[in-house]
Amino acid sequence: MISIDSKASFVTSIHRDFGTERIKNEPMLFNNDLDGAWDNGDVITRVFLDHLPKAWQNVPLVIDSRVHMLMPGWFPCIPGWHHDDVPRTRSDGQPEYEQPTDRAEHIMMLVNSHLAPTEFALGKQSFRVPELGETIYEKWHGVVSDMVSVEALDVIQAPDRTLIKFDDRTWHRGVAATGNGWRFFIRASRYWDADGNVKKRFGNRSNEVRKQVQVYMSAENAGW
Repeated sequence: MISIDSKASFVTSIHRDFGTERIKNEPMLFNNDLDGAWDNGDVITRVFLDHLPKAWQNVPLVIDSRVHMLMPGWFPCIPGWHHDDVPRTRSDGQPEYEQPTDRAEHIMMLVNSHLAPTEFALGKQSFRVPELGETIYEKWHGVVSDMVSVEALDVIQAPDRTLIKFDDRTWHRGVAATGNGWRFFIRASRYWDADGNVKKRFGNRSNEVRKQVQVYMSAENAGW
């Protein structure tokens, strides 16, 4: 068994409206560093970067963003409960929770979050690590859902235009869109090693601008 302390906090809110044209034309970033995100992004991206805490300005970051045109029932991100950036160093390619080589922390923001707000399940609970060959999030999705149903974990939704800080032990999931419209997501990530030293994420930053994006259908307990 391992103890997982799922935490999230609000950093700041942005009191600025972004119209539909601005949202749907904002560039989508993949694997950008801070300079790349500033150069490749447009107004919404730069406003987000300007609102990052000072401690995030002078360390290596990875920045990703996506724009979705949503319809009811479509998921803009993975619908099952999961964590972001747990190293997949187990021999079966699954996330390594017992002896992780590094850790991660994230700040994200949604624009038009009312269409499909990311949900976070918060609190400290113990979990049995699945055996080798088992799909971890397939197993844990149901466990987290049961904890939510008995209020052992508290659920909050991401507010609109609000920077939210969480880490690689924060349970979260995408939810199905409830209406038609455009939704923007952006996330900055920073990393440190097992000793707590700041580090760059593995590989080089490609500073890509992407032209395609996918939606997900309901498969909450599938894992990956």
